[in-house]
Amino acid sequence: MKTGKAVRVALCGTAVAVLVVALTACGTGPKSGSADDGVPVPVFGHWFSYDDSGDGGTSTITMTEVDEEGAEARHFGGFLSDGIENSYVAFGFELDDRTMELFRSATALSFMVRGDGQRYVIQLLSGTVKDHGHFLYTFKTEDGDAVRITVPLAHFFQPGWAQPVGRFNAQSLIGMQWSIHDEIRPGNYSLTVWDFRLHVPEGTEIPPVVSN
Repeated sequence: MKTGKAVRVALCGTAVAVLVVALTACGTGPKSGSADDGVPVPVFGHWFSYDDSGDGGTSTITMTEVDEEGAEARHFGGFLSDGIENSYVAFGFELDDRTMELFRSATALSFMVRGDGQRYVIQLLSGTVKDHGHFLYTFKTEDGDAVRITVPLAHFFQPGWAQPVGRFNAQSLIGMQWSIHDEIRPGNYSLTVWDFRLHVPEGTEIPPVVSN
């Protein structure tokens, strides 16, 4: 059985994202990032996925509920086609009022993944962005291994081609999603995501979970 790995995401300079990997053998699953990341608070939402078929593309995505280390997870798999320019697939979960409130205090976010060794992108969607150049961070998965990805919110940046709107501001957040890195195109992908958390400063008032 493969052990988990705790991954701390750092930024190299101002443009190139790199991973600083701390390997941790875990009997009960991977641990989260360092204490500097704040207090981790689990958040929840309704998952969604979509592909480029509405724009004439042929990419595919399948979302499946699976069990990961006793936790409910979502597996996303399919094919990123090159049938149209800028083909795409994406997936995420809707942010409820509790999650939006926590984002305003958060200093970092983290989540568990089990991937295929390829790179993926997490995006924070901002209402101030008008050209789809939202705030993003790229991370690499370990083939078959469960890994916790921890990303300080200050390390989300717009792509170079986007119209700049300043640094990420949680007050303008309208959504969050994962997408497939362009280097995979064309090709298959497989990623499982679970245990999403927002990291907030110690002493932050945590809003209660509202059942649906």
